[in-house]
Amino acid sequence: MSSNKRHLVFLLACCLIAVAAAASFSDPRRHSDSEILLRRERSPQHGSVVITGSKDQAGRQAGVQYNHNLYTSKDGRGSIDAYANANRNFDYNRNNVGVGIQGSFRF
Repeated sequence: MSSNKRHLVFLLACCLIAVAAAASFSDPRRHSDSEILLRRERSPQHGSVVITGSKDQAGRQAGVQYNHNLYTSKDGRGSIDAYANANRNFDYNRNNVGVGIQGSFRF
């Protein structure tokens, strides 16, 4: 093998080692298990979002509502839900916000 080929193979091997070392020593704050778990907890599982908008005699309005199921009984007859809503009337500068927890039981 000629000298140039040996240098090229050596350089290629060094580059591969550097890439492998960089991949194994990534920033632990970006890939920690707790961060991935928090991301799952914030996802809207068992929830729904409703966005509305209208223009009528009351003016231009927009609203958003979020519902989230917190607990459902094993037989499916009872449930506890949390909700949050916000509405805005752009013509009369009215803002309405509400949050709460509601429960229901089907007989």
